[in-house]
Amino acid sequence: MTLNTEEFSKFANSLADDASRTSMHYFRNKIEIEIKDDESPVTLADKETEQVIRERIRKEYPEHGILGEEYENEKIDSEFIWVIDPIDGTRSYIAGHKDFGNLIALLHKNKPVLGIINCPAHRERWIGIKNKITKCNGRDVQTSDIKKIKDSYLFTSGLYFQEPQIKKGLELLKEKSQYYRFGGDCYMYGMLASGMIDIVLEDTLKAHDYMALVNVIEGAGGVITDKFGKDISLLSDGSLIASSSKSLHEEIISLIN
Repeated sequence: MTLNTEEFSKFANSLADDASRTSMHYFRNKIEIEIKDDESPVTLADKETEQVIRERIRKEYPEHGILGEEYENEKIDSEFIWVIDPIDGTRSYIAGHKDFGNLIALLHKNKPVLGIINCPAHRERWIGIKNKITKCNGRDVQTSDIKKIKDSYLFTSGLYFQEPQIKKGLELLKEKSQYYRFGGDCYMYGMLASGMIDIVLEDTLKAHDYMALVNVIEGAGGVITDKFGKDISLLSDGSLIASSSKSLHEEIISLIN
């Protein structure tokens, strides 16, 4: 099957529309919460949103693989694989906080070619396509021109960090950056792509958490790697650094390592 990014982007946008409707239907309503084996919460909204997306993919592209958060992987040896996080930021969602989102990525031969960060409560959607400029709600976006840590605005989910290298790196970045803030879920990456913040640092992520971010950040002019500066892939170690420029990123990698 040929790589038709225009066709796939239209389909992915329609998936994001479905995800918006399903997740917003339950948002700020009482909903049953389950605790998974990894002690993270999951709701009916997570499960139903992923089911809706999976059913659409199976119908439209039955030969494609699917990797999602809530259900078993399907055909992940396929040429094309959809990677889904139905609700990124379930804790925020449960608390009625708007920074949650729906993450949808398409991989071709295990390389990301399309990613969507859909934040329905904010009514903002970023779409990144390989070798194209990232758009938010149809408008081109670009990362900031910040090139030094001392001038940067850092966002992180660092309250959950466990790995010593990342914990130490966070403390160094907090000391050297101009401002920092905890929390933000996938909305942080949209804000980075739009030039509002300059660094995002995370750890213990899984493929469904990060694959949709790659094309969004890169298409806006930013850089996204693991803590060693290696490209993000399905086999990444779960650490993630996203920044607004190559020079800023190089300084971060040098500081952490």
